Amino acid sequence: MSDRRESSALNLEARVKITESGTLHHTCFVVHDVEKTAAALGESGIGPWGVWTIEPAATTVRGREVPFSFRIAFASVGDSNFELLAPHEGESIYVGHLEANGEGFHHTCIAYSTREAMREAKAELVRQGREIVQSADMGELGELCYFEMPEMGALLELLYVTELPPPEKTIG
Repeated sequence: MSDRRESSALNLEARVKITESGTLHHTCFVVHDVEKTAAALGESGIGPWGVWTIEPAATTVRGREVPFSFRIAFASVGDSNFELLAPHEGESIYVGHLEANGEGFHHTCIAYSTREAMREAKAELVRQGREIVQSADMGELGELCYFEMPEMGALLELLYVTELPPPEKTIG
């Protein structure tokens, strides 16, 4: 097999490992104000939105321990979700995105039913030499990490989350 075909076969195997045990959880749009955006989208018929504040126990941004928190809103779309995300406190890739690009599409998320499955997918992407740009350990709630995916022109989030508590509020 030529080097090119071997490389393509290896990439296909890796892709299957990342997606076969996960599900498409959401597409995310970073915004300045989750409630304001959720209300506007609700007027357009997108929603209802559940809103939460996430304050991870431990976080890293580009390999450095950097504390941050964020606000999210989810609206179900079939078996997946739209996510709105706004930085709350601290420096994060969300703050950097708003500064560089303004509001808009940020990432796609694959969720895993177990922490181990998420960590296996994470290990595979690291093995490929992909960069983890941000991670968060949310204790019993779960964990997440983001990878640069130049092929997509966006980030890929890997997520393990237990059941979210009831939302702080519902909009729409």
